[in-house]
Amino acid sequence: MNLMNEKPMKDWSDKEKVDAVREIFSKITPDYDRMNRIMSARRDVAWRRFLVRRIPRDAQQVLDVATGTGDVALMIARRRPEMRVTGLDFVQEMLDLAIAKTDRANLGDKIEYINGDAMSMPFNDSAFDASTIAFGMRNIPDRLGAIREMARVVKPGGKVLILEMTFPRNLKMRKFFHWYLNRVIPMLGRFIAGNHSAYSYLSDSIQNFIHPDQLTDLFEQAGLLEIKEHPLTMGITYLHEGIVP
Repeated sequence: MNLMNEKPMKDWSDKEKVDAVREIFSKITPDYDRMNRIMSARRDVAWRRFLVRRIPRDAQQVLDVATGTGDVALMIARRRPEMRVTGLDFVQEMLDLAIAKTDRANLGDKIEYINGDAMSMPFNDSAFDASTIAFGMRNIPDRLGAIREMARVVKPGGKVLILEMTFPRNLKMRKFFHWYLNRVIPMLGRFIAGNHSAYSYLSDSIQNFIHPDQLTDLFEQAGLLEIKEHPLTMGITYLHEGIVP
């Protein structure tokens, strides 16, 4: 975590960012779900629910990239029981918690978890009907490469869905969000999770993420069709989706 004190996140190399993400998320795993609910006033649940609703109705096999503690995978399994879900993440501590949560929910027959890299996924082309990622794209340095990889493993006609936080377009909301990210979230991280640095990183990662229009451009560069943007909660979160040709 010393890296955060040495230079701004925008100056990190790709390797430094990947190493920092692995270290940060391995340390905050025990408090991760609780902090998500507190920091978003439970809006994160509604955002994930919207994501799940946008998965095609006829999808049978769904991949959740950067699955973390399995919140999206579990929501898919509960709300769309006809689907089977594969959750991929490169932080084993997160996967261990996801597996424990899945076992408690008796959904082990619906969800499989795999330790793997979002940039080089261990799946054949066209293996899934849809691929999703929630709040993980901002942690991947090569966003275009990640979108192309998510599209590679989805069948033609299937869908790629990315849920991510961003700065809202409304100026007043933007000022409030800037204050909240820089003041409130690190404070919550210190007093609730006991990790100020990790939650400072999470705030910085949101502020350094690309504009929604730029993410749409990446969808286009990846060759996706019928691209849609869905602003949620006054635009602090967006769902992007596109169809694989």
